[in-house]
Amino acid sequence: MELKKAVRQRFEKLFDIRYEKKRKRYILDYNAWVREMEQAAEEEAQNTGQKVCAQEAGADGAEIKGTGSRKNREAEQAPPEVVLLAFAGGCFSQDAQERMEWFFAQNPEVLLAYGDEDVIVKKKVYATPWLKPCWSPDSYLCRDYLGSAVAVRRSLFEQLTEEECRDEGLCHDKLVALAGGFTKGCKTIAHVNGIFYHRLEHWDLPEEGRSGKRIAVREETDAANIAGWAGREETAGSIPPNTLVSVIIPSKDNVSVLKQCLETLCGTVESTDFEIIVVDNGSCEQSRKAVGREIDRLNQEHRAHLHRAVYLYKPMEFNFSHMCNLGAEAAKGNLLLFLNDDIEARATGFMEAMVQKAMQPWTGAVGYKLLYPDSERIQHAGVTNIALGPTHKLQCLKDSDCYYDGRNRGVWNMLAVTGACLMLRRTVFGEAGGFCEKLKVAFNDVDLCFTLYELGYQNVVINSGYLLHHESLSRGLDETEEKVKRLMGERNLLYERHPALEGKDPYYHEWLNGSVLDTAIKPAFEEGILLEDTREHEPAMDLSKARADECLLLRIEYADKERLNGYAVVLGSDNACFKKQLLFKKIKEPDTVYIMDFTEQYRSDLEKNMDQVNVGLCGFYVRFANPLPAGEYRVGMMARDQISGAELVNWSSRTIVSGREKRKIGDCETQ
Repeated sequence: MELKKAVRQRFEKLFDIRYEKKRKRYILDYNAWVREMEQAAEEEAQNTGQKVCAQEAGADGAEIKGTGSRKNREAEQAPPEVVLLAFAGGCFSQDAQERMEWFFAQNPEVLLAYGDEDVIVKKKVYATPWLKPCWSPDSYLCRDYLGSAVAVRRSLFEQLTEEECRDEGLCHDKLVALAGGFTKGCKTIAHVNGIFYHRLEHWDLPEEGRSGKRIAVREETDAANIAGWAGREETAGSIPPNTLVSVIIPSKDNVSVLKQCLETLCGTVESTDFEIIVVDNGSCEQSRKAVGREIDRLNQEHRAHLHRAVYLYKPMEFNFSHMCNLGAEAAKGNLLLFLNDDIEARATGFMEAMVQKAMQPWTGAVGYKLLYPDSERIQHAGVTNIALGPTHKLQCLKDSDCYYDGRNRGVWNMLAVTGACLMLRRTVFGEAGGFCEKLKVAFNDVDLCFTLYELGYQNVVINSGYLLHHESLSRGLDETEEKVKRLMGERNLLYERHPALEGKDPYYHEWLNGSVLDTAIKPAFEEGILLEDTREHEPAMDLSKARADECLLLRIEYADKERLNGYAVVLGSDNACFKKQLLFKKIKEPDTVYIMDFTEQYRSDLEKNMDQVNVGLCGFYVRFANPLPAGEYRVGMMARDQISGAELVNWSSRTIVSGREKRKIGDCETQ
């Protein structure tokens, strides 16, 4: 027995050495990562014969010592139509001029453009990339994120004064105003992907005020240092008179939580007139009476600024979208606030902050940062739409920390916000057609926000304060087969309605981390290399010797007939010693099983969050070289111990459908 143990330990050391060598190959520094991106772009350009502007970050450009005078600026300008302006020591990337000329030529409506930046550490060595979103007016009002350098058409440049040319804050404000940056559907200001400027120095944390202040947080920083960050002053004005907010709260058999929601709501509104509409889809008689008494009490007490409280009781199948639409039909306000019954307000002023944003002509939906109760963990700070679907990108992280670019601070334009706390103008809600009632449970809020974005509105999340969301922090993954199928069906319907947005988010840079579990927002190169993996499937050999065991933890994060994404970890063992393969078992013919190899993907989130051995390479991202034979398949995993030869098998609740078959899930169809 001792000899057998010693032999295994020796083999484990060999596998660990091999694992660590492979792991290191997946992790690049910033310079190496950008060079690989450039090389791939150049190869694609050669293969397609297209002109590609490289995302240059490694060559010296024209050095800019400082802001200088207007005359000096004209000397630094790009060719006649495009002018490059810089406000900090550093240099433009080598291809900045060419890239901006090409971009402006391809986009004649654009008047002002900005790019990404990094920091010069030493000659030809760069770090700390600052990766920016598409034009985000509310984010800009919070802090000037345009950065050290911008490109403008000469027609705008000629309208700047000498003083504005010397002052970054004044210059940016004037250019944004001239370009019409605060209008619905603004297309005159644009972000161009790729490093545009190399700064000479790091900047400190943001300072309050506008003129000449660089207000940007680009690194994870001690949140205590920015707790008092006020950001840029907004000039939007006060809340118009006769504003009435209709607060619509879907609820069923949740009396105590609903009472807390109503009580804290009434206690934290400072100056906004509002009404409450509780929509109940069939509480039991006892709960119905209790809610009725609470509504009567609110009406009798005549709370400050509360116009009325209404109780709409209509027994029916749960459909969040339909319940919200019913509440909107009964509402009298010019603003609608959709609120979960498990939301608790802790501080005054949240409604006023949301109203001020929602009343802006360019604004669509307004959300608010949500924390889990009895914790400092984030539940919602805006919804990010990545390749695998909509996700809460900072979920479960500590709000006391500050994340990339200060994403959990201030105000941010986002592609979507959660329906747990969502405000918008009644007219805008009508223009969008309300909530899609085919999306009964999930993605209805995202669908509404996608529609608003497509109509030209800007959605926004306020992260300068927070509400508590009594969603359980420890409820775990809900992966029953029925719920997974419903969720996937609704996700498919979401992208059928918005095909241009599948896997895309203009507010989330493509170089930022796009994995699901690692919710921290950071540059993708810190996650290592995502290897595009296309594989053939083949009939599985005899699996009768494999042991079904839940110690093989399998999580499928995305699955369809074309690709799979997720991870598999053997709990309590050294994962470097296991060879893993995907399995596909036909639902109607359980003896028909296909097997597929895959390339291991690096997942730093597994290393950080799992107390297991050598789990960094336990991820997978695989595309099918050829589709499986027509039918529905359950996805599983086999892990073979390369020392003992023992085989483990486990099956997920996820299924995929291959071929042209369609299955109806409620009102949704999925393939």
